[in-house]
Amino acid sequence: MSDSRLRRISFDDKGFVVDIPVLDETHFVSWRSIDTIIFGSEIIYKDHSEFIIYLNQPPVVELKQNPWWLNKLTFWMKSKNKKKIRISDAWNMDFSKIISNARLYLEDVKDVNINDDKRKGTLISRIEIKNNNGTAIKEQWQPERISDLKWEMVYDRHGRAVEDIYNRDKGI
Repeated sequence: MSDSRLRRISFDDKGFVVDIPVLDETHFVSWRSIDTIIFGSEIIYKDHSEFIIYLNQPPVVELKQNPWWLNKLTFWMKSKNKKKIRISDAWNMDFSKIISNARLYLEDVKDVNINDDKRKGTLISRIEIKNNNGTAIKEQWQPERISDLKWEMVYDRHGRAVEDIYNRDKGI
């Protein structure tokens, strides 16, 4: 996806705004409305990592000025009462800034390594193929076996664990 279509997140002391160019929308989330932030790594989704943010009130969703006609039409049909936001590294340019900004405005934010690829357990083989254009590297990994929930708690206002959220919602 081109950079012009990726979502951008801007942070300030009141909260953060997710700018969604494809939909011509902005979503404002207040720091006070955040109950829980959970991180899911690539081991869960196979192709991207994701933060899930649980809110105690829905974000403020607004349509930008001069939206595309289809976005203007569908904006009024959407439910704007969702209290669960998913922010993926695949379609958010500022994904890596979430934890550092949350730490500024929320108490007891836990550190999570968002670059750690847990799909790689043990390296089995590595082959370097050199050609005229450069070098290609092929690696084969034996994945790490994990039996518990693969989600990591970043922040919870009430001191709950990932298992508590999972049991409450019957899934994540």
